[in-house]
Amino acid sequence: MAYTELTTNDTQDFYYLFKYINDSATGGLFFPVILGMLWVIFFILSLSNGRQASRAWIFSSFVCVILSILLGIMGFLNPNYIYFLVILLAFGVVWSRFENAPD
Repeated sequence: MAYTELTTNDTQDFYYLFKYINDSATGGLFFPVILGMLWVIFFILSLSNGRQASRAWIFSSFVCVILSILLGIMGFLNPNYIYFLVILLAFGVVWSRFENAPD
């Protein structure tokens, strides 16, 4: 795979540098991978703080949804990844409802 070379316009500020990294260098997978790793980190940190697994799922999904919306507004993230994270959040809410339902 041939990479395009950096130009002066690609490095004039952080926006264009990250745009180059996300689009040209990694084929649009840089920020989805970053969000995936952040989701795992937040999930493990929430579990280590004593939260239920469903609550940890909701917390990590919510934080990543907020970050993904910001990245989507800036043009770094494909909306399909945002939809996927919203589905993960909805799954966590349903899981929590079933887990805390009265017998």
